[in-house]
Amino acid sequence: MTITRLEGDNFRALARVRIEPQARLNLFVGPNAAGKTSVLEMVYLLGRGRSFRSASSADLAGEQGRHWGVRARFAATDAYAAESVRLRWQPGQSELRTDSDLRLAEIAARYPIQVVEPGQHRLLEDGPVYRRRFLDWGVFHVEHRFLGEWRAYQRALKQRNRALKSGDHRSARTFEPELVRHGLRVDAYRRDYLDKLRGVLADPMQALLGTGDWQLDLHAGWKRGVEFAELLEQQRPRDQRQGQTLEGPHRAELKLRLAGALIRNRVSRGQQKMLVSALVLAQCRLVHAETSRWPILLIDDFGAELGADFRAAWAEAIHAYPGQVWVSSLDADPVISPAEHGAMFHVEHGELRPA
Repeated sequence: MTITRLEGDNFRALARVRIEPQARLNLFVGPNAAGKTSVLEMVYLLGRGRSFRSASSADLAGEQGRHWGVRARFAATDAYAAESVRLRWQPGQSELRTDSDLRLAEIAARYPIQVVEPGQHRLLEDGPVYRRRFLDWGVFHVEHRFLGEWRAYQRALKQRNRALKSGDHRSARTFEPELVRHGLRVDAYRRDYLDKLRGVLADPMQALLGTGDWQLDLHAGWKRGVEFAELLEQQRPRDQRQGQTLEGPHRAELKLRLAGALIRNRVSRGQQKMLVSALVLAQCRLVHAETSRWPILLIDDFGAELGADFRAAWAEAIHAYPGQVWVSSLDADPVISPAEHGAMFHVEHGELRPA
């Protein structure tokens, strides 16, 4: 799966973008604040419907006014014809269009896009929400029933929480069978996916971190050894006092350990980046194994916080990746410079041109 053309107008510092990327490695070099990350952000936005840098669409508008637009042409595959995806924004209006009238969830499923960017240290340092999102991105792409079950669980959860807040103990109980039914399926899909992810994670962990001493486990989001339905019954008075359901798959936690210890605050930033990179590469491998599609891989600020050995290992993994890769870097580091099947672009003062 590749993008053959990318266009953008008034997107952050980039007044106008018109490029034809290569099918493998595309490297964007230039000084800080030149717009390198913005190019990757445009690709991510088209496949995810949101930015990995900002929650506000207004933040993406450039100097030409409160509006922006991006467009990509995705190449044809064995399963799908070539498709154009266009997204435009102005205050009070956001427009998403495709050649075949796909919805956002359908675009996300058809065109998987994954990113390694500096903010992903939150995956290891911050609360479980980031790790849950990371896990669910993979589950969504390999188990087509997951999204429907997760949405059904969320609906039942909102209904039970609304009843709890209103003090309607009886109504809260009526939503619990549905909550349990969909919640157990969500948990089962996550566990099945995690079993598969462990199977493909060993090689990236060894290549990027040089270790096989790691663990990846899932805490379901409720007490071990207690049936979910039984727990909801037991904890209903407490949940009613709090006005919300305090345990369940919406509180699931992905736990990562190196050498038997939880990772948070125990590894350097360089090791964190390599660990996140290994996890992302493993996810991409698994998506390909299950769907025959290699996700587009975005790598922002390639060499940041990495010593020479880590940079070399990371570059080797990137060059070996069979899918399309978009990389931003301050300079044309020799270890990452494109080879025969790649391209380099220079970004400076909001302008993008082949290097």
